[in-house]
Amino acid sequence: MITLKFVVDKDFILQHILKSYSDHLPFLRIKKKVFETNSDLYQVLSQNLEPLVIEHGIAKGLSMATKNLNKDLFLVYKTNDFKKIFREAERYAITVEKQWNKNYTTSIRDLSNITKIDFSKIDKQITVYISHPRLSRGRSYIEDNAIAWSHPDEWKNYATVYLWHEIMHHITKDIPCAPHLMHSLIELSCDNELRIRLNGGKAYFKEGGALLGHKYLVNLNKKLLPDWKNYLKDPNENIYQFEKRMRKKYKEEKLLRPMSKIAEWAEWH
Repeated sequence: MITLKFVVDKDFILQHILKSYSDHLPFLRIKKKVFETNSDLYQVLSQNLEPLVIEHGIAKGLSMATKNLNKDLFLVYKTNDFKKIFREAERYAITVEKQWNKNYTTSIRDLSNITKIDFSKIDKQITVYISHPRLSRGRSYIEDNAIAWSHPDEWKNYATVYLWHEIMHHITKDIPCAPHLMHSLIELSCDNELRIRLNGGKAYFKEGGALLGHKYLVNLNKKLLPDWKNYLKDPNENIYQFEKRMRKKYKEEKLLRPMSKIAEWAEWH
């Protein structure tokens, strides 16, 4: 059984705020407070340190980087702005968890039918670190068995669809495949087909007039779509077999060539 443990963590939210570009006034005041309290702490936390925060927390993970860490964090966490943001994050986490629980039975059945993989037989628990909904984030930390998540619901069942997207990265991590191609199939499976089945829509690649998915995968997704539509009708081929067949069919295509390692790392989520 696939289960998600939803966590609202002060360290995670603070780090997310400090590295964000949001002009939300409470976020700006929190940034100012951290900088005035400890400029070294601000400089360190304004970097992307999610894996470190997930694994160790700020106090343990950054103990060598800045002095008076616990005291300075306490000064930030007791501010009215941070308390308000944290309460809003907690409420958001409740909303996401309720949506996930409501859709779980239907979505796991639908995704099992889409991928031809019986997800009910997969035993996996993943921790989902929830941030503030104004701070858009969706990323898999497979080595930590974790997902970083926050995003306003742009359309119905948004969180459910994209949490499954992230879960698929965890599930497929040990499968021999072309990562670039598998990511495209994850988008076709979750961002598109699962979304359509949950919401009763029809259109691939768009929802409410907005384009979906990574820009660098758009052309590959469209190229695969005719094969994908035929694959969905075939009960005898699962998504892993389909990926292998597409890899062979389009092996000479530039679209299937992997990005540089640094570009792949930057885009991965």
